[in-house]
Amino acid sequence: MSNIKSFQRLLVVQALYELSINENRSKTPIKEIFANIVEQTDYKIVMNNSKLKFAEIIYEGVMENLDEINKVLKLSISKKVKINTMDKLLVSIFRSAIYEILFSKNVAKKIIISEYLLIANRFFGNNETALINGVLDNLQNS
Repeated sequence: MSNIKSFQRLLVVQALYELSINENRSKTPIKEIFANIVEQTDYKIVMNNSKLKFAEIIYEGVMENLDEINKVLKLSISKKVKINTMDKLLVSIFRSAIYEILFSKNVAKKIIISEYLLIANRFFGNNETALINGVLDNLQNS
């Protein structure tokens, strides 16, 4: 991951994950959550003067379209797997990626999938990354 948009995608995934494991943070403004994540990581060097607008757009898009995104995710994964039992970080990656694939018109779907596979590789092994790749690739073709 080398550009600002890549890091902002990662930032959104981390924020969604943080909110999924700590419901008390839901009242915290997203800019504050982003700032805390950036401050506690090595991203502050990369994010230097970024206004994080791209991250805000993705985050707000996910939250505004959460029901539709969850429906798409449920339809896209095996009947044996339930969203509420999936790893919360995996769900956060799926939600961000699905939002961008369904609603982002300015970025090629292949680029979006590639970006989220890179994010998945930071946290997971081959099984989870293969699952993400399969689900997102199917969405790209539909």
